[in-house]
Amino acid sequence: MTKNNAFTKLTVSMLLIASQYSLADDTCTLAANASTDEAKRYIQCLDTELERAKQVQGTWIQKRKYELGQIEDSTGNTQVLPLFKRSIFDHEKYVESSCQWRYLLELPNVTTAAINYKQCEIQLAHQFTDILKTPVN
Repeated sequence: MTKNNAFTKLTVSMLLIASQYSLADDTCTLAANASTDEAKRYIQCLDTELERAKQVQGTWIQKRKYELGQIEDSTGNTQVLPLFKRSIFDHEKYVESSCQWRYLLELPNVTTAAINYKQCEIQLAHQFTDILKTPVN
């Protein structure tokens, strides 16, 4: 059992390190008078950036679940982990609603609306990841 815990900690640590280095690869840019093709490439770049942000966020979520599970095992407090899981679900709903109204503001320009939606998702993913990085104890 101890070897499995050590292996899990090592795996989580390696994923965190690897995922943070992959964030520094490139940033998305869009010229002021971009063509349709340039806007499409920019949206694809935002998709890639969003996937990276979600990957890092997912790693931190798993790390916190593991830590809270360990705390639950040692203290017997069974309320914290389910509350944490609910907060993850609620945050996903918040991101969806928060970015949707920003999308709707830009209609009928679907390209600008899509760009704003993706930028919103990326920003909120980074913010939530920063919150997840706060030590549990």
